[in-house]
Amino acid sequence: MTKSSVAMMSAMILVATVAGNAAEVTPQATAAKAIGQLGQEMRNKLTESMKKNGPAGSIDVCAKDAPTIISRIEHEQGVTIKRTSLKVRNSQNVPDSVEQELLESLAALQKAGGVLPSGVTVFPKSPKRFYKTITMEQACLKCHGDATAINEQVRKEITATYPNDQAIGYKEGDFRGIISVLVK
Repeated sequence: MTKSSVAMMSAMILVATVAGNAAEVTPQATAAKAIGQLGQEMRNKLTESMKKNGPAGSIDVCAKDAPTIISRIEHEQGVTIKRTSLKVRNSQNVPDSVEQELLESLAALQKAGGVLPSGVTVFPKSPKRFYKTITMEQACLKCHGDATAINEQVRKEITATYPNDQAIGYKEGDFRGIISVLVK
């Protein structure tokens, strides 16, 4: 075999491998990647902002930075992403009827003592829609906890940014909502 034959065969194998790997990406893997990327970027942004600006100064991360991050990930991954809940903070995140039904089901499951799904899960009867549950962590309670326990300045900032806020009254471990992803 000549060097050029070996080079040609190597190139063909590389192209076949890349094409084969691209074909192996499932809608669920795409959704998982998008959800993981969003979760990591938001966690990093919020952690950094909380250290620098405290809770009141970090509300803009969810209000202004999250939509920009979501838009970029949607473009990069070919998906539509929404953070939604039965108690929304941002009126743009109101659940659609499919999300509403799922959210009610998940809330009832937790209330009955059941275990919420922990990974990226397919929506019932919707093979291109996926979700990951969001549960409340201790750090989240500074903005989403009991109304009487939220700092007055934080409450003022939330009210100014989200006049119709419903996303308070949670305890650590509570079901908060879902990250909903539609793979195009």
